[in-house]
Amino acid sequence: MDKKLKSPLERPSFRMFLVGDDFSQHLPIPPAFIKNFNGRRLGKCTLRGPSGKCWAVELEQRWDGLFFHKGWPGFVKDHFIELEDFLIFYYDGGSEFNVTIYDKTCCEKDVKAAAKRPASDHLAETSTGGAILFKSENAFFIQTLKSYNLYAMLIPKDIAIAEGLMSSQGILIKETIMLQDQTGRSCLTHLYLKPDGRLMMTEGWTTCRKANQISLGDDIVFEFVKQGVILVHILRGKGNNSSSVVLSGSQLRKSKT
Repeated sequence: MDKKLKSPLERPSFRMFLVGDDFSQHLPIPPAFIKNFNGRRLGKCTLRGPSGKCWAVELEQRWDGLFFHKGWPGFVKDHFIELEDFLIFYYDGGSEFNVTIYDKTCCEKDVKAAAKRPASDHLAETSTGGAILFKSENAFFIQTLKSYNLYAMLIPKDIAIAEGLMSSQGILIKETIMLQDQTGRSCLTHLYLKPDGRLMMTEGWTTCRKANQISLGDDIVFEFVKQGVILVHILRGKGNNSSSVVLSGSQLRKSKT
């Protein structure tokens, strides 16, 4: 059996500052750190998060290095790890890493507080397992992230007209709108009216999606909190319908996407 390194001073560690668009899908292990494996080829490892719970993660050897791969996206989602977070991986000498997470303030991240950011407490599935209900006095619509809206997100025509983004005659009124996430970050987003009359959020939407690690199958609530500003709520991994539910006040409508 491998002798585990127990003292924090004895444990080798490496640090990663998260940049780029792909950190949520895989993360490289620094080549200089691999010597600590003492010649062993680790196919799998365990990541122990700040809560003490463990995640099984597979390691993948590629031409450009060794990466945390399968299982890593789940660790990222469950800890609400974001762009520019700072992680320290402490290696126990066997196949386990203890991970400490720091946010942009350079302080250790409060994962419990971060977990409250998605508006899950405002969302619930109906008893039929169909529509998703969202209670708000503001107009809003819900879309499930599919591959076809990774780079452009549809705003239903009826709500676009009601919010003054376009006219009922199909004329674009506003060229931009502000997307704001639950952390308070804002992203100016361009609006594009397609020849077939569909209004799309384009440049800016992708930036918002990547910054919040919104993945395929996640449901996104776009709430019009004030003129020209949409607040984005995320319900992760719940999407299972081909239609999006649109609610304004007490009225419930479904818009096919």
